[in-house]
Amino acid sequence: MFQVNIRNIKLTPDNILFGEKEAGASFAQNLKKTKKLRTSRQVVTETHVDRTEQAVGRIIGSLCVVTTRDEETHKGVLTSWVSQATFNPPGIMIAIANEQNADLMHHPGDKFVLNILKEGRNVRRYFSRHSTLGDNPFANLDTKTAFNGCLILNEALAYLECTVQNQLECGDRWLIYAVIDHGEVLENDGVTALEHRKSGSYY
Repeated sequence: MFQVNIRNIKLTPDNILFGEKEAGASFAQNLKKTKKLRTSRQVVTETHVDRTEQAVGRIIGSLCVVTTRDEETHKGVLTSWVSQATFNPPGIMIAIANEQNADLMHHPGDKFVLNILKEGRNVRRYFSRHSTLGDNPFANLDTKTAFNGCLILNEALAYLECTVQNQLECGDRWLIYAVIDHGEVLENDGVTALEHRKSGSYY
C-alpha cells in the first residue's frame, strides 16, 4: 500500500495556490460537462419535436372551399382537413376552426357545400388568409346556387351539398360530421388539388 507522510509535506503559498488552481480547473471541467449534457438533451428534445411536426405535416388532404350562408351573406373558407367518414349514408368529416365560420356549421341541420378544387387552377388565392378581397371572395369567381342555398364554385372539380348531423369540440377545432345530400363532378378529366405542408403546426 502506498502511504504519504503528511508530516514531511510543507505547506507553502505555492502549494496552496497550486491546490486552488487544481480545484478551480476541476470545477470548470465539471461545469462544462454538465452544460454540454444539458445542451445535448435540449437539442434532442427540440429535434424530436421538429421531426414530429414534420411527420404530421406529411398528412395530405384534398384542397377544398367550404361555402356557407349567413342569411343573405355567402361565406367561404379554404381547408384540406376533410375526409370521407361513412358509406351508408354517404358522409364526410371536416375539422374547422372558430375563425373559419364554424358557428355556421355547429348545429344539426346546418347546410354547406364542399367545393373540391382542381389542380392547376388558383382558386385558393381568393380564400387564403392573405387575400385582399375582404368579405366577398366570390366577386371574381363564377358561381351558382346549390339546392341548399350555398354557393357552388364552377371552377371546382366537384362539389358536395351537405347537412350537418353531429359536431364535437376537440382541441382548437370543431369536428363536423355531415351527410351528403347531393353531389356532382364538374370535370371528368381533372385531378384533385392537394395540400402539401412542411409542418403539422401550421397551414
